[in-house]
Amino acid sequence: MHPPDDVVIWRHELRQMCGGVCGETIRVWIKRGKLPPPDVKLSLRTMGWRLSTLRAAGFDLPLPPRPPIR
Repeated sequence: MHPPDDVVIWRHELRQMCGGVCGETIRVWIKRGKLPPPDVKLSLRTMGWRLSTLRAAGFDLPLPPRPPIR
């Protein structure tokens, strides 16, 4: 069981949180082992990582701002 603040960070969010890097940079980081493989992969373009996975890999990221679920 994951803690409630262990959210999925989607690729587009990760790109923004890492200073606006391009999609190719994300692919290179995965290939070189700087970024772990995604925890969630719905398609080639829709992938995400658990916040805990990114933090364990050395990415010091805050919780992303998200609107409340209604």
